[in-house]
Amino acid sequence: MSFPTRCRVRLWFGVHLISDYIGEQAGAARYEAAMRRRFPGLEVTNEVLPVTARAADYSPADLHR
Repeated sequence: MSFPTRCRVRLWFGVHLISDYIGEQAGAARYEAAMRRRFPGLEVTNEVLPVTARAADYSPADLHR
């Protein structure tokens, strides 16, 4: 059984997390592009999540980069 690739897209204002989106790769790419257009001066990160990631791994409290 194959699992879809999931990504985590985050929007940053300096070290402050503004938005955190987790979804399949295609949706994450669209979200990343939209955030880059809407907030051109802010940092946007897009990370592939491991297949073994648990819900706890998605915690918004994880603000360390």
